[in-house]
Amino acid sequence: MEHVDLIFLAVVGAVVVAPLAREYADLRQSWGFGRLAAASTTLLVLPSLGVGLALSVPLAHRPTLQWTAAVVVALVVYSLAAAGVRATAERPAASELGRR
Repeated sequence: MEHVDLIFLAVVGAVVVAPLAREYADLRQSWGFGRLAAASTTLLVLPSLGVGLALSVPLAHRPTLQWTAAVVVALVVYSLAAAGVRATAERPAASELGRR
């Protein structure tokens, strides 16, 4: 059973970490965010995970389902938060991106 849990955690890590790395790169390249701004926006995943964990507490008797629900909720909350940040940021013009 321990191997199944390790495989599950590896899959969850890949599902979460890979998109966050792409998100960071996109914020740096496409949106022109600096390192701190891109990292801060990407780190919004931590409070989002807190929301997911809080909402998944009723599923504590089934840990795999609880973590799956927590990750899904965290991704939704993070997506909404990052969309809010992008909505307030001005997307740089194509000519500005070439100068960076």
